[in-house]
Amino acid sequence: MTPSPKPQRGDAVARAARPAEDPALREGGGAVPRRRFLPSPALFAAPVIVLLWAGAAPGQITRIDLPVVESPALGGESFGAAGRYERLRGVVTGEVDPDDPRHRDIVNLDRAPRNDRGRVEYRATVEIYRPVDMTRWNRAIYHTVPNRGGAGAAERALLERGFALVRVGWQGDIAPTDTNIVAELPVAALADGSPIVGAALEEMIFDDDASRSRYRLTYPTASREPSGGMLSVRATQTGRRQAPPDLAWTWVSDTEIEVVRPAGFDGGAIYEFIYQAKDPIVLGLGFAAMRDAISFLRYEAADAAGNPNPLAETGLPRTAISIGISQSGRMLRDFLYQGFNEDVAGRIVFDGIHPNIAGSRKTFTNYQFGQPGRWQKQHEDHVYPGDQFPFTYVTLTDPVSGRTDGLQERCAASGTCPKIVHSDSEAELWQARASLVVTDPAGGPIELPDNVRAYLFAGTQHGGGPGVHVGRPSAGLCQNLNNPLALAQIRTALSLALHDWVTKGVAPPESRFPTAGGGGLVPASAVDFPAIPGVTWSGSYNPLRLADHRSLPPMRGDAYTVLVGRTDADGNMVDGVRHPNLVAPIGTFTGWNLRREGFAEGAQCRGTGSFIPFAATRADRRASGDPRPSLEERYADHAAYVRAVGEAAEALVEDRLLLPEDADEIVSRARRNRDGTAGTVQQGAGAAP
Repeated sequence: MTPSPKPQRGDAVARAARPAEDPALREGGGAVPRRRFLPSPALFAAPVIVLLWAGAAPGQITRIDLPVVESPALGGESFGAAGRYERLRGVVTGEVDPDDPRHRDIVNLDRAPRNDRGRVEYRATVEIYRPVDMTRWNRAIYHTVPNRGGAGAAERALLERGFALVRVGWQGDIAPTDTNIVAELPVAALADGSPIVGAALEEMIFDDDASRSRYRLTYPTASREPSGGMLSVRATQTGRRQAPPDLAWTWVSDTEIEVVRPAGFDGGAIYEFIYQAKDPIVLGLGFAAMRDAISFLRYEAADAAGNPNPLAETGLPRTAISIGISQSGRMLRDFLYQGFNEDVAGRIVFDGIHPNIAGSRKTFTNYQFGQPGRWQKQHEDHVYPGDQFPFTYVTLTDPVSGRTDGLQERCAASGTCPKIVHSDSEAELWQARASLVVTDPAGGPIELPDNVRAYLFAGTQHGGGPGVHVGRPSAGLCQNLNNPLALAQIRTALSLALHDWVTKGVAPPESRFPTAGGGGLVPASAVDFPAIPGVTWSGSYNPLRLADHRSLPPMRGDAYTVLVGRTDADGNMVDGVRHPNLVAPIGTFTGWNLRREGFAEGAQCRGTGSFIPFAATRADRRASGDPRPSLEERYADHAAYVRAVGEAAEALVEDRLLLPEDADEIVSRARRNRDGTAGTVQQGAGAAP
């Protein structure tokens, strides 16, 4: 059921949104001098239509410059009943009241410059695709959280169904350009106007064999003296930090260093630079920018002068849903956790959200000297906040930290909890501790609230691949071929199911996430992975410990229980949503891969999964010693393989986990592909039937 507010919120109020461990947040209080906020020219590259907003209005968007910049867009193509689309792009300007209780946990907001009304201003890029003929609009906003400023592709399935596709900038540590989608956020300062200075940490993994490397820092240094920074190196996350004599660094500029890399460390070594940074950006304001822009688009028909909302031509939106993928999924979970699904008038912002491939993590955003782009993997970024309790959508008491909290605490208190579809790839079990979404911190089973569904895409890497019969996989820095198994089609079907849930009350498919109680989640040491010739199985995964970020690097406490998915005799995951190319496999598809020699060998290889093809024939299998049945032993001929893929695709369509058009494409690719390393289904001595 939807969580209800608790009489005593305790730790849920005084939580990491404003981390008490940063003493710089408590220094130099008092009034903040007003400063002029200068726009970046790139944000205003297009001609503008100016909409002025009355200060007394419920919303916080004070100005919107959002012209049509391309009509028709997308090559002039027509998309089903929705017809052709046009693209609008521009900037919203907003302001927040620092004294509003909803903003009390935005770090350093009290030190940001204020305008004549005592408000803190921001700007954000907005991009909208809407039908040229707005009578064909389905009256729904489909919002995509930008990933590191990237816009992402406009999905055909959404366009054909008449959605208005909206993207709003939120990340404030990225320089604006003519194409990216970012937020321009203020820099905090002390009461006398002097800069805020504090310790910041940058982790660097160069993944090459250069002897010298340059690295751009997120924040400028407060001092370019040699004593202004400290550099160490280690081979792995758990390795000893060292400063060998031939490790050196120099300042290139206030925001860049050059590292002379020492002998004895390979291309995957971890360099850690701690320095005195200045001028922290009020990054938490990016959550408010996204909140306010969507609230304006869905609730306000026009400004005080009568200039229209660009989505109000045929009536205001009836609903808004949001998807965040990878970094953006972590942002969406953080957005919910920090209470931003309630606007300043107490209204719900998103009726539904779809965090995808986020695992159990949030973001390192609403912190002094935050770095939103960081994402904790087995080999990378363990020193940053954003991966600590709470992990799931139900309120729990954490036996490790002693805290009681949950991602929906604040929306439950304000009555603004959305419908939630949470989906992960298998890689998120290995790299993002995704099991903690459906277990308690000790690994025990939990029951998700009624407003939440969770799905695990078995056999997929982070983000999925291009498709089993698309191109030829390569290994790159990894030991095994990269995993081509796709997940995007199933993700799209779930987003549409979320929309039906919100607008029609039609519940989406039941959760398909392996559980500890059902035996689908097990310790990595309990996975019975087959002994495949030439493949290293180590059970490596990304562990998690309680972290105390009052020190840099943080001190570590007790461990949480992180589980992974059980597998069959082929090494393929058994539970979750299984793609037709996993139900009828041509190899082993995993969510894990390992780094190769010269690049931190044996560590997990980023978010990449493995593809380990089956032998073509029985003779080939026996000659190599592969314990997995060959293609010849699995499928009588190519037609039998295509039938198996088709039956699996049909079952997913019936369960509303795959759209019919995507099922047809999957089967068509299987039918067309009769050779190639990513799709060989052979017969006899290797001749395609």
